[in-house]
Amino acid sequence: MLVVERSDRTHILRSWHEWELGGRERRIVLVVETDLEMRPEADDFDADLMDEVRQAAIIEMRASPCAIHLVRIVPTRN
Repeated sequence: MLVVERSDRTHILRSWHEWELGGRERRIVLVVETDLEMRPEADDFDADLMDEVRQAAIIEMRASPCAIHLVRIVPTRN
């Protein structure tokens, strides 16, 4: 698993690829880690910033040399 450390303004701290296995099928998942609040009910949730994270993840997915089947956004691990 390749983990890429990030320092741009998208609030994506790191990203990596994982495999999801289901029977004989294999899907490649782009996982992006963010420092933003992801729960819409939380006081410091910012929908516009989360949209920026989603858009940056999609751009990263499209730029990947391998076929990405799914994007998963996860909160930073403390």
